[in-house]
Amino acid sequence: MSNKQLITTIGIGLAAASAGMLTRKTLQKSWEKVTNKPAPKDKPSENTDIKEAVTWAVVSGIGAGVARMAVRYILDKRQSK
Repeated sequence: MSNKQLITTIGIGLAAASAGMLTRKTLQKSWEKVTNKPAPKDKPSENTDIKEAVTWAVVSGIGAGVARMAVRYILDKRQSK
C-alpha cells in the first residue's frame, strides 16, 4: 500500500468515526429535548428502566452506524472517480 493510499484510508476512517461521534452527540441533545431527561449512560442506573435503555441503545447505534456508513460511502465514491 502506497503512502497516498494509507493516508486516504486513515482519513476516511477518521471522517467516519467523527461522523459517528457527532451523530451520537446530536442524538443525545435530541433525546434530552424530547424526554426532558439525559440520555442513558453505558453503566446501569437505578433511574433508567430497561425499555428506555434499550430504546436509546437502538436509536444511538443505528444513527451512528448510518452516519459512519454514509461518510465511508461518499468518500469511497469520490476516491474511485
